[in-house]
Amino acid sequence: MAERTQNRRRRKPDEGPSTRGVPVVATAARIPFDVERHFFFWFTQVIARRDRQLNDALKPYGVRVPEWRVLGLLYSRRGLSMSEVADFASIDPTTLSRSVAGLVREGLVVRIADTADKRVTRLALTAAGTRLAARILPIVFRLNDAAVAGLPEPMVDLLRWALARMRDNLQVSLPAGADAPGG
Repeated sequence: MAERTQNRRRRKPDEGPSTRGVPVVATAARIPFDVERHFFFWFTQVIARRDRQLNDALKPYGVRVPEWRVLGLLYSRRGLSMSEVADFASIDPTTLSRSVAGLVREGLVVRIADTADKRVTRLALTAAGTRLAARILPIVFRLNDAAVAGLPEPMVDLLRWALARMRDNLQVSLPAGADAPGG
């Protein structure tokens, strides 16, 4: 037994897990990538932490983050269509459908047929939905304030502007198959 242990190759501290048995694939030159210099790494880090804290804070209200996004958006902008809510709230259609169905069942949101286009469904808060959103807003504001604590107000404004600009830049899609630097 001691002989087997001595014969095992010892990994250097910086090698990570063994790759023995993993086929070697020829690749082009390694592309340098520092995850901490990647914008979208930081976005996901911030959003994940905020959503975890927000989910915990919303439990007493029986609401999860996707449902809050719908409630908050409809509180801010009335009469949006399902596709407008999906776009503004960045919720995929399946999650949005489930979230809206639950909010309708709870009596917080109503679906309204668009008078100009019967194919479009608009959403509106009920009185109960409006009251719930108003009760949740202070929690969201406190969490937002905690997130930007220590940043000068002009920097927060600049960050808001930069994020809106990035969104607008991404709204214009690249041609199919185009390689984009900085992915």
